[in-house]
Amino acid sequence: MPVDPKGPVDVLVTGAAGFIGQALVQRLLEEGVSVQGVDVAAGEVPTLRLDVTDGSAVLELLRRLEPRRVVHAAALVDDRGEYARFQEVNVAGTQNMLDAAAAVGVQRFVQVSSIAALGLDPGVGAGEGTPLCPDTGAPYFDTKAASEELVRHAMANGRLPTVIVRPGDVYGPRCKPWVERPLAMMRKKVPVLVGGGAGLMAHCWIGNLVDGLMLALDTPEIEGGIFQIHDGVDTTTYREYFTRLAQAAGLQPPRTSLPASAATALGRAFELGGKLVGGPVPFTASSVRYLCRTATYSIAASRDRLGYAPRVDLDEGMERLARWLREHPPTR
Repeated sequence: MPVDPKGPVDVLVTGAAGFIGQALVQRLLEEGVSVQGVDVAAGEVPTLRLDVTDGSAVLELLRRLEPRRVVHAAALVDDRGEYARFQEVNVAGTQNMLDAAAAVGVQRFVQVSSIAALGLDPGVGAGEGTPLCPDTGAPYFDTKAASEELVRHAMANGRLPTVIVRPGDVYGPRCKPWVERPLAMMRKKVPVLVGGGAGLMAHCWIGNLVDGLMLALDTPEIEGGIFQIHDGVDTTTYREYFTRLAQAAGLQPPRTSLPASAATALGRAFELGGKLVGGPVPFTASSVRYLCRTATYSIAASRDRLGYAPRVDLDEGMERLARWLREHPPTR
């Protein structure tokens, strides 16, 4: 249910105008939970404006809303951009949220982290015990690891009861990295496959992730836990995923693939050019490595402690996505 912006509120969700935050707020509203979304931008769900990099504004808003629980989903999500900006949003912004949540007595702080916190290719069966990897050289990966470390410290120091959720590669309507961007590339005949598309994807339907986040909010006695959420399949290649995505959009499946070595060199050249002239780049060397990874990610803790069970498999997810794409054709 919508809330009085003066509070109190049961759940506060940051990043509520984003892909994940918006889906979570919508589910909470459907279930009658008192929820308030916040973001720097307006969204399709009830959203108050808040920049998490402004520590005083964060504290003022949390004092006003008095949330019982917080889901921190706000983040700068990209494989390109200035490291300082990632640090400001993903690390300093998380610290601001932790400090304010501790100050107002939040009962549970759910951090939306990412499997990216484990690095570009953490190996088979990576899980909650796998070391964080804050030094890949990829700003998003490194700052997600650093922000997760802050959340762990807050829990270990007794400042705040926390739960960490690490989504896999989340796809669904309005998803930029795994739906909109690759489809735009396919329409322009730009290759989306690297290394033959043999890398493994930890795909996660957005609804499955929201199921996991709801469990992270509601399951008792899981404070300090780290839970990875995806569709429970670790054998899907990027070639298979992008082929299915193309079919969902009524496009020809991708056939051209860039050799990994050539794509890596090209990514490095793009990065250098971006630093020299500014502006976005098509892709980076680290994104190439991620697309070539053979890592798998365990969801055993989520199954055992949360009772998580993926409800939507890739077949059904692609069917739902295809329907949505037909109803929302590209404008250009």
